[in-house]
Amino acid sequence: MEALDLEPPADTRAVLTVPSALARVAERSRPVALAGQQALPVLPCLLALLPDGLRRGTTVSIEPGPGATALAMVLVAGASAGGSWVAAVGVPSLGLAATAELGVAPERLLVVDVGPGSQAGTGPGATPVGPGRTGRVVAPATVVAALIDAVDIVVLGSRVGSSDARRLAARAREQGAVVVALPGRWPGVADLRLRVDGGTWELPHRVLAARRVAVTAEGRGAAARARRAALWLPGPDGSPAPVAGADTGDEVVEVGDRVIAGAPA
Repeated sequence: MEALDLEPPADTRAVLTVPSALARVAERSRPVALAGQQALPVLPCLLALLPDGLRRGTTVSIEPGPGATALAMVLVAGASAGGSWVAAVGVPSLGLAATAELGVAPERLLVVDVGPGSQAGTGPGATPVGPGRTGRVVAPATVVAALIDAVDIVVLGSRVGSSDARRLAARAREQGAVVVALPGRWPGVADLRLRVDGGTWELPHRVLAARRVAVTAEGRGAAARARRAALWLPGPDGSPAPVAGADTGDEVVEVGDRVIAGAPA
């Protein structure tokens, strides 16, 4: 598989299979956001869950549930809109149009295909996949490690082994990057865990229009106390939004001109 020219790709999709291609991407996608910032911004609808934003140098795991991939894209959308580059590794089903509707800037999104079987893997760890132009194979963890040096956020859609996960977490801390792992891709416990519960679709005129979900965030440090929010994922216009006045068992608070449900007292 050949690496596509990235200057610029017509559909903003970059398919990379060899380390040399990753080096070119690293050079062209230096983060716009200042690395000195301790946290990356999130969309207003997530402020009840992450009032301080998305902390740099951390790992995030999205737990299984309806709309898990959409939640991952919403999580990174605020930073993307603010100038950060985002790379999605091993997520071949990612729809660019839907991703843009969720708030991700397509001109700062790299979609990296690590080859067939990148999500399935074998055994407890990931298997090198995708022969490159030189006949070598590239493990997903190698791709992610290279991208951590180049972008602010890496969305991980390929499984990695425990030892690789430890190395990637250490590298993310060193570089101030964030690794967001899709369900089942990150072994062990991440710094932040997000879970989607429920999933009720609105069906005006028998057409799927909006889905209401409850999202819970918990983890280590500042995220040790669980927070819960009700969101439209997606909303009627395709973008995420808070559910105003939703009863999630927590206090409802106002953030700017929006009412956001789910922030604990």
